[in-house]
Amino acid sequence: MKNRGFLLIIGFAELILAIGLACSALSSTPTTEPVSNPTADQVQSPTSNGSTTNTSTGTSTGSDLITFTDQNKYYQIDVPGDWKYSQTIDKTNNYYYIDQYKSPDENAFVQNIAYDDGTAFVGSQNGKFALYLLNTFYSNTGKEGDIKVIEDKMQNDGSDRLTWTSNGGGYSGVSYFEVRNKTTFLMFTVQWLDQYQSNYMDTLDKIISSYRQPK
Repeated sequence: MKNRGFLLIIGFAELILAIGLACSALSSTPTTEPVSNPTADQVQSPTSNGSTTNTSTGTSTGSDLITFTDQNKYYQIDVPGDWKYSQTIDKTNNYYYIDQYKSPDENAFVQNIAYDDGTAFVGSQNGKFALYLLNTFYSNTGKEGDIKVIEDKMQNDGSDRLTWTSNGGGYSGVSYFEVRNKTTFLMFTVQWLDQYQSNYMDTLDKIISSYRQPK
C-alpha cells in the first residue's frame, strides 16, 4: 500500500465504507442514440466528509440498453435503461469519483471507482490497493475477513479480475482493476445477491462484455 495514498484515502474510506455496507444490504444491443453521463434533473446531497452524491432522476426507462460514458472517457458500458444511476464525487480533494447503476429491485448493481491522487503505483501496489478496497469497502463487516477471493486472473487487456464472495453477507461479485497513466486506479465491480444470481448473471455478463474504451 502506498503510504501517501493510504493517508489520503482515509476520508475516501469513510464514504465508500458507507456505500459498501449499504450495497451489502441490498433487498435482495445499445440504442441507436447512446446516452452519456446522465446529468438531467440530478439532485445533489452533500455528505459529511465533503463529497457529493448525485442521483439522476432523468435517465431513460425500460429495459433497452443505453450507453454510459465515463466523464474522463476511461470506459463505456451498456446498461439497462431502467437501472438507477448515481455518482459520488470527492468535493474536498477531487481525488476520486464513483459511478453506479443499480437494478430497480436493488438486488444487483455495477459500480466503478476512479481514484487518482497524483502518486504513481509501482510494483504490486495496485493489487494490494484492490484487495484493500475489497476487504474494507465491499465486505459485510467493513474489514478484512469477510471477503473470500475465489479467483484472481489476469485479463488479455492487462487488467486483473477478482472473483469473490462475502462469507456473511449473502452476496458475491466480480471486480476488475487496472492502472492508467501510472496514477489512475480504476476498479469496475458487478455485485449481486446470491439468491438472485440466476436472475442477473446474463445481464451482468452483457454489461461486463460491453466494457470498452471510448474511441
